[in-house]
Amino acid sequence: MAEQEYAQHADQLPGIPPPEVQQSLVGHVDAKAMLLDAHAAGKLHHAWLISGQKGIGKATFAFDLARELFTLTGDETPTRVAEMVATGAHPNLKIIRRAFNHKTGKFAANTGVDVVRNAMKFFQTSAATAGLRICIVDSIDDLNANAANALLKTLEEPPANALFLLTCNQLGRILPTIRSRCRLLRLGVLSDEQVTQVVSEFSTPEIDAKMTSILDIARGRPRKALEAVLASADPTLRALGNWLQQPSMGGDADVLQIGASLAQSKDEAIWPMALEMLENSIAWRIKHLAVTDRQNPVLANALSVWEKTGEQLRDQAVFNLDKKQTIIMILDAIRDLDRAAPINVEPST
Repeated sequence: MAEQEYAQHADQLPGIPPPEVQQSLVGHVDAKAMLLDAHAAGKLHHAWLISGQKGIGKATFAFDLARELFTLTGDETPTRVAEMVATGAHPNLKIIRRAFNHKTGKFAANTGVDVVRNAMKFFQTSAATAGLRICIVDSIDDLNANAANALLKTLEEPPANALFLLTCNQLGRILPTIRSRCRLLRLGVLSDEQVTQVVSEFSTPEIDAKMTSILDIARGRPRKALEAVLASADPTLRALGNWLQQPSMGGDADVLQIGASLAQSKDEAIWPMALEMLENSIAWRIKHLAVTDRQNPVLANALSVWEKTGEQLRDQAVFNLDKKQTIIMILDAIRDLDRAAPINVEPST
């Protein structure tokens, strides 16, 4: 089936098939086996909080498990199940994600209560086909307070023959009441060999030549590896990555050019990738200073820049502030840090 026939979602990387389309799971073998064993023994809990770093394949894991369970409990072939899951057409599957706003042409900033309530109606009707019914929330971090409470009501009184798989990037932000209704499944990072296996599907000789640096960036997270691949192909992100290697060497013209290029990019995927590159650069400086010289006063400055950067990015998103000016302020702060304590940072692209 052609790639464009699949529904797009808010967190999807350009040119990379979404998790429900992936036909094989790389890594997390023991976790999957544990859940399947629990199902076989009739002891599978009705709700699982799938936690771990962003980019390790939690959603891919959830959809892969769903396919297996649909095949085990239903009456369709594995091939037919995979086709229906990939297109969102499986009658026993409900997916909760940030909705697309056709008026603005953008995805919602969070998942609202109406989305969750409509999804929960799915469990109030008779099953359309045999087998387990599964709801995948990708991710629960995106639910606003009202949406989280709406989901909680169903988790407190779970329907029969239903399974909830909730992916989670920041466990500390989840409502304690939701955590108490779920079993926690922590997924770890992948090995370099596994990350390479994921990236190899999109590999070119140029990418293969950069694989060492890509793995350094990924640190066991396939999504980060794919982002690095995309970044290396985009001239704006490549320029930002080069600048982040030695910020103090760049002049004001470089800062202005990068800020303008990012603000004017027509590719919506570029902006969040650039922001993560900036945050990663600051985080790496903090980590380096904390390990090598905790008494260095620049460490306090770096922590302050980290906090202020987070505030600036939140304000820009909430109040739709000027993107160029926001980037310039962050770049200036990073450049000042580098002048005060130059560090050979890890590659950004």
